[in-house]
Amino acid sequence: MADPAGPRPGPSAGVDLEELRAAWRELNEVVEEIRRLPGHRDFMAAPTFDDVAAAAEHPLCYIAAADAEGLALIVRATADGDADVEHVPLPGLTAAAVHDRVGSLLASYGEFRARGAGGHAAWAADLDAVTRWAWEAAMGDVLRHLPGAPAVTLVPGGLLGLLPLHAAWTEDARAPTGRRYALDATTIGYAPNARSLTAARAIAADRTGRALLTVTEPRPLPARYPRMPFTALEAAVARHALPDAPRTLDGEAATLAAVQRGIAGADVVHLACHGFADLDRPLDSGLVLAGGEILRVRDLMAMNLRLRLAFLSACETSLPGTELPDEVVSLPTGLLQAGAAGVVASLWAVPDMVTAMVAAEFYRRWRRDGHPPARALRDAQIWVRDTTNGEKAAVWERALDGDSGWPPGEVADALLDHVLEREPDDRDEASIPAWAGFGHVGV
Repeated sequence: MADPAGPRPGPSAGVDLEELRAAWRELNEVVEEIRRLPGHRDFMAAPTFDDVAAAAEHPLCYIAAADAEGLALIVRATADGDADVEHVPLPGLTAAAVHDRVGSLLASYGEFRARGAGGHAAWAADLDAVTRWAWEAAMGDVLRHLPGAPAVTLVPGGLLGLLPLHAAWTEDARAPTGRRYALDATTIGYAPNARSLTAARAIAADRTGRALLTVTEPRPLPARYPRMPFTALEAAVARHALPDAPRTLDGEAATLAAVQRGIAGADVVHLACHGFADLDRPLDSGLVLAGGEILRVRDLMAMNLRLRLAFLSACETSLPGTELPDEVVSLPTGLLQAGAAGVVASLWAVPDMVTAMVAAEFYRRWRRDGHPPARALRDAQIWVRDTTNGEKAAVWERALDGDSGWPPGEVADALLDHVLEREPDDRDEASIPAWAGFGHVGV
């Protein structure tokens, strides 16, 4: 879960020239600080066309807003090792529209995090509105230029990185929820730049994903952090999916030093703990460990990792900064720079029971069915979103009866107890706040 204080609202309207110059100076200082870390000399260096072509194993789509209209650049690799670039104008994706939409969303989310349940409806309504707008302003046009593509990697510019573009939607009476979402058309992943994808693919080819570290509910914690009772279910799912060399750090054992040592020796890490995004100082964003110690982005970027995947179950782990133009510093990008091939992370406070559902379906599809992590996450989210409570119950009952072998018995039992309290024909995870919080970054 996230820091109850929540993220700060986005930048105020009416930024003048001196404020903009100051923001750019601060951005440059952050970048230079990162480049001084060992192994990060090229952080945020402009990619060459060869870098972009090499990264476009499947379509790579840059999306950016501008004053007059936005633009998507879709890069496709060619058979001769070159790349084709298609320009897609996005008239509705103006810088002012993005600023206003994201600013409003962050403000309502901050109110929700401050007020709790009393602010949820307003934030959910804003999230619904901004994702509908994202379809009209960007994703609808982008997807029309990607017919039949099995996957696409988005490189969103600036404040667009704060939006779940995979959850952009339009009405569709044929769909179970009455909506068609962007991720229904293709697998959607994210990347901060082309170079990070090339490096991530090399790591993925080298790491089979056998040695697992799970970190669950570190304690003691400051009083403002609530308990997370269902994180044990996530850890159980991960251990059953990767049974060869699992290691668990739970409760008081999950200290900063122990977690750093564990991550350094792992192929896959599943971190089920509290997290927070510092939108003004993104290098200070982090995960809260035993005794209130913080594993920060700057700590991760100083490590030399070789991870096939990091699943960040903590909340707000994918939020980058907002005060700096084109800021891309976040926990996922920090992990990619440190040596992770792929990262599953969240943009908001995802309910922990729903997170357990998504994790169970993700690990089924990734480790048992052999799908790439981005597709495994996409299929897990669609299943959680579209199935009725009764359909979920039937799956978990079969697991308890031993007919399917998945999810593990203790996980199926707990999930079944939860869902049997609901109306069987309802889809309780159909709303965007429930299923769409996680995204996949990298490969």
